[in-house]
Amino acid sequence: MTTDDKPSRKGVWTPDLLAEGPEKRRVFIEQRRQYLAPLLAEMKALAGELDADIAERPALYGDLPWSRYLRARKTMKPFTEAVADLESFIEHLTQYAARYKANYEELPEQRAEKQAHKERVAELKAGKAQPQIEAPPAREAESAVDPSPFFSHLKKTG
Repeated sequence: MTTDDKPSRKGVWTPDLLAEGPEKRRVFIEQRRQYLAPLLAEMKALAGELDADIAERPALYGDLPWSRYLRARKTMKPFTEAVADLESFIEHLTQYAARYKANYEELPEQRAEKQAHKERVAELKAGKAQPQIEAPPAREAESAVDPSPFFSHLKKTG
């Protein structure tokens, strides 16, 4: 059984699903945001409560003036980093979607247009194709009434 013969799993995101188009990637990222947003809010609230609880604890016998502060910071650091990592995870998902769009959807189109333009220029240089001359844009009839009478003395007459 080859990898192409695998049955599709329902409810599971696979790389080929994410590559199918911007709408599926948008849905994937939005689902992850909606899943993680309440968890992130809960983690931030819990971090604040833990920090307050630790700050209220009395100093231990033998503590130096800054020992209590350093112990609390050392204890809370992994939890605070976990909250920050969760926030950055959501940001990285958004960056992924933007970079995928720029590098795999828009860039090939831009390169194809550039290649077509270069081929057209090469044909024109070789004399194989007739140049396409665009008509200059039609000028609007100048109105007889000056819209700015303050500067009419600067206009040349005659």
